[in-house]
Amino acid sequence: MNRYLIPLLLFVFLSFGSSEKQRDTLLKVIQGLYQDKVYNMAVKKCEEYLEKASPDDPYREKVIKVMFHSLYNSKDKKGFLRYLSYIRGEKISPDTAKEIFALGMKLFENDPVKKAEVVEFFIPFTKGYERDQLEKLLATLYVKGKLWDRILKLPDKKQINIYKVIALYKQGRYKDLINFTRKMSKFLPDDKDSVLYYRGLSFFNLGEKEKAVKEIESVTFKTPQMIKFLASYYLKKKDYIKAQRYLKLLTLEKGFKDYAYYYLGVIEDMSKNYKRAEKYYKKASQFKTEFGTLARKRLKQLEKAGVLGKEVFYTVRIILYKTKEEGKRLIEKRGLKDCFVQKYKKYYGVFCGEFKDKEKAVLLRDKLRKSGFKDAVVDSIIK
Repeated sequence: MNRYLIPLLLFVFLSFGSSEKQRDTLLKVIQGLYQDKVYNMAVKKCEEYLEKASPDDPYREKVIKVMFHSLYNSKDKKGFLRYLSYIRGEKISPDTAKEIFALGMKLFENDPVKKAEVVEFFIPFTKGYERDQLEKLLATLYVKGKLWDRILKLPDKKQINIYKVIALYKQGRYKDLINFTRKMSKFLPDDKDSVLYYRGLSFFNLGEKEKAVKEIESVTFKTPQMIKFLASYYLKKKDYIKAQRYLKLLTLEKGFKDYAYYYLGVIEDMSKNYKRAEKYYKKASQFKTEFGTLARKRLKQLEKAGVLGKEVFYTVRIILYKTKEEGKRLIEKRGLKDCFVQKYKKYYGVFCGEFKDKEKAVLLRDKLRKSGFKDAVVDSIIK
Protein backbone atom coordinates (compact mmCIF):
# COMPACT_ATOMS: atom_id res chain seq x y z
CA MET A 1 0.00 0.00 0.00
CA ASN A 2 1.15 3.56 -0.70
CA ARG A 3 3.03 4.85 2.40
CA TYR A 4 1.04 8.10 2.37
CA LEU A 5 -2.30 6.25 2.21
CA ILE A 6 -2.98 5.56 5.92
CA PRO A 7 -2.62 9.16 7.16
CA LEU A 8 -4.64 10.25 4.13
CA LEU A 9 -7.45 7.82 4.94
CA LEU A 10 -7.51 9.11 8.53
CA PHE A 11 -7.72 12.67 7.29
CA VAL A 12 -10.60 11.90 4.95
CA PHE A 13 -12.50 9.91 7.57
CA LEU A 14 -12.27 12.75 10.06
CA SER A 15 -12.78 15.75 7.88
CA PHE A 16 -14.77 14.80 4.77
CA GLY A 17 -17.57 17.27 4.40
CA SER A 18 -19.26 18.89 1.47
CA SER A 19 -16.36 20.78 -0.13
CA GLU A 20 -15.16 19.78 -3.59
CA LYS A 21 -11.61 19.49 -2.24
CA GLN A 22 -12.62 16.93 0.37
CA ARG A 23 -14.69 15.06 -2.21
CA ASP A 24 -11.77 14.97 -4.61
CA THR A 25 -9.52 13.72 -1.84
CA LEU A 26 -11.87 10.80 -1.11
CA LEU A 27 -12.09 10.01 -4.81
CA LYS A 28 -8.29 9.81 -4.92
CA VAL A 29 -8.31 7.53 -1.88
CA ILE A 30 -10.85 5.23 -3.55
CA GLN A 31 -8.79 5.19 -6.74
CA GLY A 32 -5.60 4.45 -4.80
CA LEU A 33 -7.19 1.63 -2.82
CA TYR A 34 -8.55 0.05 -5.98
CA GLN A 35 -5.24 0.32 -7.83
CA ASP A 36 -3.44 -1.18 -4.82
CA LYS A 37 -6.01 -4.01 -4.83
CA VAL A 38 -7.19 -3.20 -1.32
CA TYR A 39 -10.70 -4.06 -2.46
CA ASN A 40 -12.45 -4.47 0.90
CA MET A 41 -11.36 -1.00 2.01
CA ALA A 42 -12.20 0.42 -1.40
CA VAL A 43 -15.78 -0.83 -1.02
CA LYS A 44 -16.14 0.78 2.39
CA LYS A 45 -14.83 4.12 1.13
CA CYS A 46 -17.18 3.90 -1.88
CA GLU A 47 -20.10 3.42 0.49
CA GLU A 48 -18.90 6.35 2.58
CA TYR A 49 -18.72 8.50 -0.53
CA LEU A 50 -22.22 7.58 -1.60
CA GLU A 51 -23.62 8.36 1.84
CA LYS A 52 -21.99 11.79 2.01
CA ALA A 53 -22.27 12.93 -1.61
CA SER A 54 -25.44 14.55 -2.93
CA PRO A 55 -27.83 12.48 -5.13
CA ASP A 56 -26.86 14.52 -8.20
CA ASP A 57 -23.12 14.22 -7.58
CA PRO A 58 -21.44 13.75 -11.00
CA TYR A 59 -19.10 11.06 -9.67
CA ARG A 60 -21.67 8.81 -7.97
CA GLU A 61 -21.98 6.47 -10.94
CA LYS A 62 -18.21 6.09 -11.30
CA VAL A 63 -17.90 5.31 -7.60
CA ILE A 64 -20.64 2.68 -7.93
CA LYS A 65 -18.73 1.05 -10.77
CA VAL A 66 -15.53 0.97 -8.70
CA MET A 67 -17.51 -0.51 -5.80
CA PHE A 68 -18.82 -3.44 -7.84
CA HIS A 69 -15.52 -4.13 -9.58
CA SER A 70 -13.95 -4.25 -6.11
CA LEU A 71 -16.62 -6.64 -4.87
CA TYR A 72 -16.12 -8.82 -7.93
CA ASN A 73 -12.33 -8.85 -7.67
CA SER A 74 -12.47 -9.75 -3.96
CA LYS A 75 -15.05 -12.48 -4.71
CA ASP A 76 -17.30 -10.99 -2.02
CA LYS A 77 -20.55 -12.69 -3.01
CA LYS A 78 -22.56 -11.66 0.03
CA GLY A 79 -21.41 -8.07 -0.33
CA PHE A 80 -22.22 -8.03 -4.04
CA LEU A 81 -25.85 -8.96 -3.41
CA ARG A 82 -26.13 -6.62 -0.41
CA TYR A 83 -24.90 -3.64 -2.43
CA LEU A 84 -27.23 -4.54 -5.31
CA SER A 85 -30.06 -3.78 -2.89
CA TYR A 86 -28.18 -0.73 -1.63
CA ILE A 87 -28.10 0.93 -5.08
CA ARG A 88 -31.69 0.07 -6.09
CA GLY A 89 -32.73 3.71 -5.91
CA GLU A 90 -29.64 5.10 -7.62
CA LYS A 91 -29.94 6.84 -10.96
CA ILE A 92 -27.43 4.91 -13.03
CA SER A 93 -27.24 4.46 -16.78
CA PRO A 94 -28.28 1.23 -18.51
CA ASP A 95 -24.64 0.76 -19.56
CA THR A 96 -23.44 0.83 -15.94
CA ALA A 97 -26.26 -1.48 -14.92
CA LYS A 98 -25.23 -3.85 -17.71
CA GLU A 99 -21.63 -3.76 -16.53
CA ILE A 100 -22.69 -4.67 -12.99
CA PHE A 101 -24.98 -7.38 -14.41
CA ALA A 102 -22.08 -8.94 -16.34
CA LEU A 103 -19.89 -8.99 -13.23
CA GLY A 104 -22.66 -10.63 -11.20
CA MET A 105 -23.33 -13.31 -13.81
CA LYS A 106 -19.64 -14.27 -13.75
CA LEU A 107 -19.40 -14.16 -9.97
CA PHE A 108 -22.44 -16.43 -9.47
CA GLU A 109 -21.80 -18.63 -12.49
CA ASN A 110 -22.73 -21.87 -10.69
CA ASP A 111 -25.46 -20.51 -8.42
CA PRO A 112 -28.84 -20.14 -10.20
CA VAL A 113 -30.57 -18.58 -7.19
CA LYS A 114 -27.99 -15.81 -6.80
CA LYS A 115 -27.82 -15.30 -10.58
CA ALA A 116 -31.57 -14.78 -10.51
CA GLU A 117 -31.10 -11.89 -8.07
CA VAL A 118 -28.61 -10.29 -10.48
CA VAL A 119 -31.07 -10.64 -13.37
CA GLU A 120 -33.87 -9.17 -11.22
CA PHE A 121 -31.66 -6.12 -10.63
CA PHE A 122 -30.95 -5.62 -14.34
CA ILE A 123 -34.40 -6.20 -15.88
CA PRO A 124 -35.76 -2.69 -15.07
CA PHE A 125 -32.96 -1.22 -17.21
CA THR A 126 -34.09 -3.15 -20.30
CA LYS A 127 -37.00 -3.16 -22.70
CA GLY A 128 -38.33 -4.91 -25.79
CA TYR A 129 -36.55 -8.01 -27.03
CA GLU A 130 -33.76 -7.75 -24.45
CA ARG A 131 -36.27 -7.72 -21.59
CA ASP A 132 -38.15 -10.68 -23.07
CA GLN A 133 -34.94 -12.69 -23.22
CA LEU A 134 -33.95 -11.76 -19.68
CA GLU A 135 -37.38 -12.71 -18.33
CA LYS A 136 -37.02 -16.07 -20.03
CA LEU A 137 -33.53 -16.45 -18.52
CA LEU A 138 -34.96 -15.54 -15.13
CA ALA A 139 -37.62 -18.23 -15.49
CA THR A 140 -34.99 -20.88 -16.28
CA LEU A 141 -32.97 -19.81 -13.24
CA TYR A 142 -36.06 -20.05 -11.06
CA VAL A 143 -36.62 -23.58 -12.36
CA LYS A 144 -33.03 -24.58 -11.57
CA GLY A 145 -33.35 -23.03 -8.13
CA LYS A 146 -36.81 -24.59 -7.61
CA LEU A 147 -38.28 -21.16 -6.91
CA TRP A 148 -41.73 -22.15 -8.13
CA ASP A 149 -43.69 -19.29 -6.53
CA ARG A 150 -41.46 -16.68 -8.18
CA ILE A 151 -42.08 -18.21 -11.62
CA LEU A 152 -45.83 -17.80 -11.19
CA LYS A 153 -45.34 -14.10 -10.44
CA LEU A 154 -43.67 -13.47 -13.80
CA PRO A 155 -45.76 -11.77 -16.54
CA ASP A 156 -47.96 -13.89 -18.79
CA LYS A 157 -45.93 -14.16 -21.97
CA LYS A 158 -45.71 -16.99 -24.48
CA GLN A 159 -41.99 -17.52 -23.97
CA ILE A 160 -42.47 -17.75 -20.17
CA ASN A 161 -45.75 -19.64 -19.80
CA ILE A 162 -44.19 -23.09 -20.28
CA TYR A 163 -42.15 -22.47 -17.12
CA LYS A 164 -45.36 -21.65 -15.27
CA VAL A 165 -46.70 -25.02 -16.36
CA ILE A 166 -43.62 -26.69 -14.87
CA ALA A 167 -44.01 -24.69 -11.66
CA LEU A 168 -47.67 -25.70 -11.28
CA TYR A 169 -46.79 -29.34 -11.87
CA LYS A 170 -43.91 -29.30 -9.37
CA GLN A 171 -46.25 -27.82 -6.75
CA GLY A 172 -48.82 -30.55 -7.38
CA ARG A 173 -51.40 -28.05 -8.58
CA TYR A 174 -52.73 -30.37 -11.28
CA LYS A 175 -56.19 -28.88 -11.67
CA ASP A 176 -54.73 -25.37 -11.95
CA LEU A 177 -52.32 -26.65 -14.59
CA ILE A 178 -55.11 -28.19 -16.66
CA ASN A 179 -57.10 -24.95 -16.49
CA PHE A 180 -54.04 -22.84 -17.33
CA THR A 181 -53.28 -24.93 -20.43
CA ARG A 182 -56.75 -25.07 -21.98
CA LYS A 183 -55.75 -22.63 -24.75
CA MET A 184 -52.63 -23.52 -26.73
CA SER A 185 -52.54 -19.97 -28.08
CA LYS A 186 -50.91 -18.96 -24.77
CA PHE A 187 -47.76 -20.90 -25.68
CA LEU A 188 -45.06 -20.91 -28.32
CA PRO A 189 -45.56 -23.57 -31.03
CA ASP A 190 -42.32 -25.28 -29.96
CA ASP A 191 -43.72 -25.69 -26.44
CA LYS A 192 -46.92 -27.45 -27.51
CA ASP A 193 -45.55 -30.97 -26.98
CA SER A 194 -44.30 -30.14 -23.49
CA VAL A 195 -47.65 -28.62 -22.54
CA LEU A 196 -49.49 -31.73 -23.71
CA TYR A 197 -47.07 -33.90 -21.74
CA TYR A 198 -47.63 -32.03 -18.47
CA ARG A 199 -51.40 -32.01 -19.09
CA GLY A 200 -51.20 -35.76 -19.51
CA LEU A 201 -49.22 -36.25 -16.31
CA SER A 202 -51.66 -34.01 -14.44
CA PHE A 203 -54.65 -36.04 -15.62
CA PHE A 204 -52.79 -39.20 -14.61
CA ASN A 205 -52.10 -37.87 -11.11
CA LEU A 206 -55.77 -36.97 -10.78
CA GLY A 207 -56.68 -40.57 -11.64
CA GLU A 208 -58.01 -39.78 -15.12
CA LYS A 209 -55.72 -42.21 -16.94
CA GLU A 210 -57.60 -42.38 -20.24
CA LYS A 211 -57.40 -38.59 -20.61
CA ALA A 212 -53.73 -38.73 -19.65
CA VAL A 213 -52.90 -41.20 -22.40
CA LYS A 214 -54.94 -39.25 -24.95
CA GLU A 215 -52.96 -36.08 -24.21
CA ILE A 216 -49.55 -37.76 -24.36
CA GLU A 217 -50.37 -39.69 -27.52
CA SER A 218 -51.20 -36.32 -29.10
CA VAL A 219 -47.58 -35.23 -28.68
CA THR A 220 -45.89 -35.00 -32.07
CA PHE A 221 -42.30 -35.57 -31.02
CA LYS A 222 -42.39 -37.82 -27.98
CA THR A 223 -39.48 -37.80 -25.56
CA PRO A 224 -38.19 -41.15 -24.20
CA GLN A 225 -39.98 -40.39 -20.91
CA MET A 226 -43.27 -40.00 -22.76
CA ILE A 227 -42.73 -43.23 -24.68
CA LYS A 228 -41.89 -45.06 -21.45
CA PHE A 229 -45.05 -43.68 -19.83
CA LEU A 230 -47.19 -45.02 -22.68
CA ALA A 231 -45.40 -48.38 -22.73
CA SER A 232 -45.94 -48.76 -18.98
CA TYR A 233 -49.60 -47.81 -19.28
CA TYR A 234 -50.31 -50.37 -22.00
CA LEU A 235 -48.37 -53.05 -20.14
CA LYS A 236 -50.65 -52.54 -17.14
CA LYS A 237 -53.70 -52.57 -19.46
CA LYS A 238 -52.39 -55.85 -20.97
CA ASP A 239 -52.57 -54.30 -24.41
CA TYR A 240 -49.33 -55.93 -25.45
CA ILE A 241 -49.48 -54.97 -29.11
CA LYS A 242 -49.38 -51.25 -28.27
CA ALA A 243 -46.91 -51.85 -25.44
CA GLN A 244 -44.54 -53.62 -27.85
CA ARG A 245 -44.75 -50.72 -30.30
CA TYR A 246 -43.58 -48.23 -27.70
CA LEU A 247 -41.04 -50.58 -26.14
CA LYS A 248 -39.39 -51.11 -29.54
CA LEU A 249 -39.09 -47.34 -29.92
CA LEU A 250 -37.40 -47.22 -26.50
CA THR A 251 -34.74 -49.72 -27.61
CA LEU A 252 -33.32 -46.86 -29.70
CA GLU A 253 -32.99 -44.53 -26.71
CA LYS A 254 -29.91 -44.47 -24.50
CA GLY A 255 -30.81 -44.95 -20.86
CA PHE A 256 -34.03 -46.84 -21.61
CA LYS A 257 -32.78 -49.92 -23.47
CA ASP A 258 -32.58 -52.16 -20.40
CA TYR A 259 -36.21 -51.38 -19.50
CA ALA A 260 -37.40 -51.87 -23.09
CA TYR A 261 -35.60 -55.15 -23.75
CA TYR A 262 -36.65 -56.61 -20.39
CA TYR A 263 -40.36 -55.95 -20.92
CA LEU A 264 -40.24 -57.08 -24.54
CA GLY A 265 -38.89 -60.31 -23.09
CA VAL A 266 -41.68 -60.43 -20.51
CA ILE A 267 -44.35 -60.11 -23.22
CA GLU A 268 -42.86 -62.95 -25.26
CA ASP A 269 -42.36 -64.97 -22.05
CA MET A 270 -46.06 -64.69 -21.16
CA SER A 271 -46.95 -65.91 -24.65
CA LYS A 272 -44.56 -68.85 -24.14
CA ASN A 273 -42.40 -67.62 -27.01
CA TYR A 274 -39.30 -68.57 -25.07
CA LYS A 275 -36.88 -68.29 -27.96
CA ARG A 276 -37.87 -64.65 -28.57
CA ALA A 277 -38.02 -63.98 -24.83
CA GLU A 278 -34.49 -65.33 -24.47
CA LYS A 279 -33.25 -62.95 -27.20
CA TYR A 280 -34.65 -59.90 -25.42
CA TYR A 281 -33.62 -61.03 -21.95
CA LYS A 282 -30.05 -61.54 -23.13
CA LYS A 283 -29.94 -57.98 -24.46
CA ALA A 284 -31.35 -56.62 -21.20
CA SER A 285 -28.94 -58.73 -19.13
CA GLN A 286 -25.96 -56.83 -20.56
CA PHE A 287 -26.89 -53.80 -18.46
CA LYS A 288 -25.82 -53.43 -14.82
CA THR A 289 -29.19 -52.08 -13.78
CA GLU A 290 -32.32 -53.27 -12.00
CA PHE A 291 -33.81 -54.58 -15.25
CA GLY A 292 -30.52 -56.21 -16.23
CA THR A 293 -30.58 -58.10 -12.92
CA LEU A 294 -34.20 -59.18 -13.44
CA ALA A 295 -33.37 -60.39 -16.95
CA ARG A 296 -30.43 -62.49 -15.74
CA LYS A 297 -32.58 -64.01 -13.01
CA ARG A 298 -35.34 -64.93 -15.46
CA LEU A 299 -32.86 -66.47 -17.91
CA LYS A 300 -31.64 -68.80 -15.16
CA GLN A 301 -35.24 -69.79 -14.35
CA LEU A 302 -35.99 -70.55 -18.00
CA GLU A 303 -32.76 -72.49 -18.36
CA LYS A 304 -33.63 -74.58 -15.31
CA ALA A 305 -37.11 -75.23 -16.76
CA GLY A 306 -35.49 -76.49 -19.97
CA VAL A 307 -37.44 -74.25 -22.32
CA LEU A 308 -34.69 -72.00 -23.65
CA GLY A 309 -34.15 -72.17 -27.38
CA LYS A 310 -37.70 -73.43 -27.88
CA GLU A 311 -40.53 -71.70 -29.69
CA VAL A 312 -44.28 -71.76 -29.36
CA PHE A 313 -46.40 -72.65 -32.39
CA TYR A 314 -50.16 -72.51 -32.73
CA THR A 315 -51.93 -75.65 -33.91
CA VAL A 316 -55.43 -77.17 -33.95
CA ARG A 317 -56.26 -80.11 -31.70
CA ILE A 318 -59.15 -82.08 -33.23
CA ILE A 319 -59.52 -85.18 -31.01
CA LEU A 320 -58.02 -87.15 -28.12
CA TYR A 321 -57.33 -90.91 -27.94
CA LYS A 322 -56.03 -93.27 -25.31
CA THR A 323 -53.36 -94.65 -27.62
CA LYS A 324 -51.02 -93.19 -30.21
CA GLU A 325 -52.02 -95.83 -32.78
CA GLU A 326 -55.67 -94.70 -32.74
CA GLY A 327 -54.60 -91.20 -33.68
CA LYS A 328 -52.41 -92.41 -36.54
CA ARG A 329 -55.27 -94.53 -37.92
CA LEU A 330 -57.58 -91.49 -37.95
CA ILE A 331 -55.05 -89.43 -39.89
CA GLU A 332 -54.60 -92.23 -42.45
CA LYS A 333 -58.33 -92.98 -42.71
CA ARG A 334 -59.40 -89.35 -43.23
CA GLY A 335 -56.40 -88.46 -45.36
CA LEU A 336 -55.52 -85.53 -43.08
CA LYS A 337 -52.56 -83.48 -44.33
CA ASP A 338 -50.05 -81.73 -42.06
CA CYS A 339 -51.45 -83.55 -39.03
CA PHE A 340 -49.56 -85.45 -36.32
CA VAL A 341 -50.06 -87.27 -33.03
CA GLN A 342 -48.55 -85.89 -29.82
CA LYS A 343 -48.90 -86.71 -26.14
CA TYR A 344 -51.46 -84.49 -24.42
CA LYS A 345 -51.64 -84.89 -20.63
CA LYS A 346 -52.78 -88.55 -20.12
CA TYR A 347 -53.93 -88.94 -23.71
CA TYR A 348 -52.72 -88.65 -27.28
CA GLY A 349 -54.01 -85.78 -29.35
CA VAL A 350 -54.33 -85.39 -33.09
CA PHE A 351 -52.99 -81.96 -34.06
CA CYS A 352 -53.11 -80.26 -37.43
CA GLY A 353 -50.91 -77.43 -38.70
CA GLU A 354 -48.13 -75.35 -37.11
CA PHE A 355 -48.41 -71.58 -37.26
CA LYS A 356 -46.55 -68.63 -35.77
CA ASP A 357 -49.65 -66.55 -36.44
CA LYS A 358 -52.59 -67.51 -34.23
CA GLU A 359 -55.09 -66.13 -36.74
CA LYS A 360 -54.05 -68.75 -39.29
CA ALA A 361 -54.66 -71.46 -36.70
CA VAL A 362 -58.14 -70.04 -36.08
CA LEU A 363 -58.94 -70.21 -39.80
CA LEU A 364 -57.85 -73.86 -39.92
CA ARG A 365 -59.91 -74.64 -36.81
CA ASP A 366 -63.05 -73.24 -38.45
CA LYS A 367 -62.37 -75.24 -41.61
CA LEU A 368 -61.90 -78.49 -39.63
CA ARG A 369 -65.09 -77.88 -37.67
CA LYS A 370 -67.02 -77.57 -40.92
CA SER A 371 -65.52 -80.86 -42.08
CA GLY A 372 -66.91 -82.71 -39.04
CA PHE A 373 -64.41 -82.13 -36.23
CA LYS A 374 -66.77 -80.07 -34.06
CA ASP A 375 -64.52 -80.24 -31.00
CA ALA A 376 -61.50 -78.74 -32.79
CA VAL A 377 -59.73 -76.08 -30.70
CA VAL A 378 -56.67 -73.89 -31.13
CA ASP A 379 -53.80 -75.03 -28.94
CA SER A 380 -50.11 -74.30 -28.61
CA ILE A 381 -47.05 -76.51 -28.71
CA ILE A 382 -43.46 -75.86 -27.72
CA LYS A 383 -40.73 -77.05 -30.06
